[in-house]
Amino acid sequence: MTLSRTPDRKSNGALRGLLAEVGWSEERLARNVNDLAAATGTSLRLDRRSVAHWLAGRPPEQPVPTLVAEALSRGLGRLVTVAATGLDPGRPADAHTAGQEGTHSDVHVQDAVTALADLAEFGDAQRGSPAGGVHGPAESTAPSRPQAAGGASVRIRTISPERVPAVEAMVRVYSDLDEAFGGGHSRRALAAYLAGGLAPRLRGSGDDQASRSRIWSAAIRLTYRCGFMCFDEELHGLAQRYYRVALDLASEAGDAAAYAIVLRTMSHQARLLGHRRHAVHLAEAAVVTGGRAMPPARSAFLLGQVAVAAAGAGDKTNAVASLSSAERQLNRATSLSATDGSADAAMGGYHHAALAHQQAAVQALLGDRAGAITALTTSIRHRPAKERRARAVTLARLAELQLSQGELEQAVSTWHAFLNDHRHLRSGRATTALNIMRSRLAPYAANVDAAQLLTRAPADDRLRAH
Repeated sequence: MTLSRTPDRKSNGALRGLLAEVGWSEERLARNVNDLAAATGTSLRLDRRSVAHWLAGRPPEQPVPTLVAEALSRGLGRLVTVAATGLDPGRPADAHTAGQEGTHSDVHVQDAVTALADLAEFGDAQRGSPAGGVHGPAESTAPSRPQAAGGASVRIRTISPERVPAVEAMVRVYSDLDEAFGGGHSRRALAAYLAGGLAPRLRGSGDDQASRSRIWSAAIRLTYRCGFMCFDEELHGLAQRYYRVALDLASEAGDAAAYAIVLRTMSHQARLLGHRRHAVHLAEAAVVTGGRAMPPARSAFLLGQVAVAAAGAGDKTNAVASLSSAERQLNRATSLSATDGSADAAMGGYHHAALAHQQAAVQALLGDRAGAITALTTSIRHRPAKERRARAVTLARLAELQLSQGELEQAVSTWHAFLNDHRHLRSGRATTALNIMRSRLAPYAANVDAAQLLTRAPADDRLRAH
């Protein structure tokens, strides 16, 4: 008589199920992960024995889990998170994890609450390093939560339907504050609100479904916005952690559009940090994730980033084609709400000023400085008045390009306009732009106009002082 073997409770049924679904052998998965790692500058030598270890319940260290999730996402043509592979050491590896991503499971909610609570205390610990302690590029493909520390003490709360509009109003308030005054103005307040005011309500089980859905939507957008505030303060490691939590929340809520926009923003960050090929991968993943359900303006938002990332990686053909597609999509957006992005401004409004800004970035990266200057001028002309921080950053970039073209007088004039906005901002990016202005104008200190501009520029670093 043959005795049946009792399944190992630690075995990874989630990963085994995904391999069966995609039709890959263990060797095929290892080869695909090795290839993906190579494309992001990482050298791995995985084989079928490596995968066998994972299936037995022994997960690998990062960045392998994230690369596995990315490889399976591409193979299946749909989003697969690290949690769904069962390779997240903070989660059980079972088949339930793979099949229930669209639900608010208690384990996943616990992780999100804990992460937001811990991040609020993380604060400025990453200041000082050039990249803010940011992880390697391969690790930012899919969500990977920080390990829990003190989040277990957060109290569970529920919220009545009557209170939901107040939470949604906070989305608008913090978004408007960030755009008008910079990330340094209210980042700490938003982090505290997320940790103590909103995250505990994600655990609540007494809310009606409609209220719960709206609370989750607000949580995704506020977490994303807090990440962008960190990015604006040049706290890149902390920004990436918030982005990952936002990805987790979007995955739990089944919000593919929000997930795609977070990936798009992570692509933007990756390119600025020098991870050029990875920026392209993230941008293209955002387009695939968003799919055809995205409104035209949002589709343009994603395609424009593919264009910028491709230009940064030297792929002119992809850059030009994607930029043309973005322009066509934006032209399709005929209603005001679709064109200016007001339907979801918390996750980045998209309009003609934003498209022109992306056009300028593509042209500058491809060596067309004159074209970039024209596009940035157009962007500033169309930029909504309330988007002061974006206008300031754009003005600074325009002045730098004008000076590089030998247009000192125009550059000085543009930098004066930059200073008009800068005095209202607490923004690491604006401070960096100010320091670049000083450095670029130093050789022209004998010029009267340049000297007057330098005299007007604030001498102190007000962002770091707060």
